[in-house]
Amino acid sequence: MKTNEHLPVSSLLKKLLNLSLIAVLLLPGLTLKSQESSAKSMAVYPTLGFGIGFFYPKDVNDYIQDEIIADYGSSYNTDLYMYLEIKGGVTFRLKSVDFSALLEYDIAPKFVVVSGGNNISYSYSRFAPEISVNFYIPNQSGNHAFFIGGGVNYSFMHFKEFSASSPGFKLQLGYSLQFGKFNLQPNVAFRYVKATSSSKDVDFDLDYTGGQIGVILSFHPRINYK
Repeated sequence: MKTNEHLPVSSLLKKLLNLSLIAVLLLPGLTLKSQESSAKSMAVYPTLGFGIGFFYPKDVNDYIQDEIIADYGSSYNTDLYMYLEIKGGVTFRLKSVDFSALLEYDIAPKFVVVSGGNNISYSYSRFAPEISVNFYIPNQSGNHAFFIGGGVNYSFMHFKEFSASSPGFKLQLGYSLQFGKFNLQPNVAFRYVKATSSSKDVDFDLDYTGGQIGVILSFHPRINYK
């Protein structure tokens, strides 16, 4: 009689174990389906980027060197090698491609510490609207992806009394990481832009050609790459 009283309990435990096993087997599929259903196939969102560029603007460096040598001698490092960049704009994104309209601002400062004299500072700047496109190559999960792309811009450059503008282009590649609604895109790029200023009857090249490392930040609904 005692054995019969325990039969309903054993039967209930078996049912609970069977239901638990079914839940364990189905949960990953249900979770994946939920993530896929919450993912978008397109989005429009603001984009912000930062970068460090490396270049050698010869005429600008020659100007700084000649001025410093004439006043203080040749024992100073006068060359510009690096610039800082900030950019922002709007991106239209599909699964395997995006299109961006951006505004870029670059600044290359130079500060020369003069022994026994007044310190001297220089600033070489660039401002440019740009249109770019990136193509994505997803990883196995489709959550992250490599990307390769490029863009065209029209640059306005300024140094001392010299100003010039010119079209240019940029090639870039990187990796796109999605963390929920946060998208992080570290990248490397090559930019070509060069223009000639004719001031005081002197042809002076303003050059921002060189390499760059940077990162693009954005917040938007998750978009699977495949």
